[in-house]
Amino acid sequence: MSMRDLDVAGRKVQLFEAGEGAPVLYLHGVADMHGAAAAPQQFHEALAKQCRLLAPAHPGCVGSDEDNSLESIDDLTFHTLEVMDALGLEKVDIVGNCIGGWVAAQIASQNPERVGKLALIGAPGLFVSGSPIGDLFMAVQPRNGGIADLRSMLFADGDGDLAEEWFPDQHRDKEQGMLRYQIFRCVARFGFKPPYFYHQKLRDRLYRFKGPALVVHGANDAFVPPDHAQAYADGFPNGSVETVAGAGHAVILEQPDAVAAKVAAFLKG
Repeated sequence: MSMRDLDVAGRKVQLFEAGEGAPVLYLHGVADMHGAAAAPQQFHEALAKQCRLLAPAHPGCVGSDEDNSLESIDDLTFHTLEVMDALGLEKVDIVGNCIGGWVAAQIASQNPERVGKLALIGAPGLFVSGSPIGDLFMAVQPRNGGIADLRSMLFADGDGDLAEEWFPDQHRDKEQGMLRYQIFRCVARFGFKPPYFYHQKLRDRLYRFKGPALVVHGANDAFVPPDHAQAYADGFPNGSVETVAGAGHAVILEQPDAVAAKVAAFLKG
């Protein structure tokens, strides 16, 4: 496994690559590798045992260059298509976590011919009436000296050691603080202003992707409500939902082996 730099239309993109076999493009989220952590985690390592995992960092995250033209989810989608071009991926299975899942769904609906199988994990991106997505940017603002609200939004046990490790009230070191700043700066470019973490037309466009689609969701996700997972599955002609008990939005951290097993089985099947 290795980290390397990829040239994408003159911009540097940090890429994690591991495993052998058929390529799988992995698009990351907030509580994730390239997000609040620089290194791969147990979930990524488990998935890489089943495929050749290619995981680019979004613009401005970890070692990837900023992209000041990034203003909307459409811009991030186009950037990711450019990443696929640079990797020579005409058609590939895509696994997307959190905002990476949103991007993956955008690609599948706009360019279905470029996606083999699609796996979304805790993906926002849809408007579901009566089931609003949580306010991530309000939760990250310190209250009473801490960010307990953010931990509770992302983890089933917001007071647990895992949540504290990933999003402590006080950064352990400069690197951890910079990673958090980078991922939230990136996400704010397309998620902060209305429409908040969704694309108004995406739900009505999901039908264009006719391939197999798996939607994995933590049963206790307080950021993206479970109704959104079902909406995704219902929107895809060949969609299905797998709910993971005892996990919140950070399901790949809370139940890494269970999620990796579900995704790997889906990709193989």
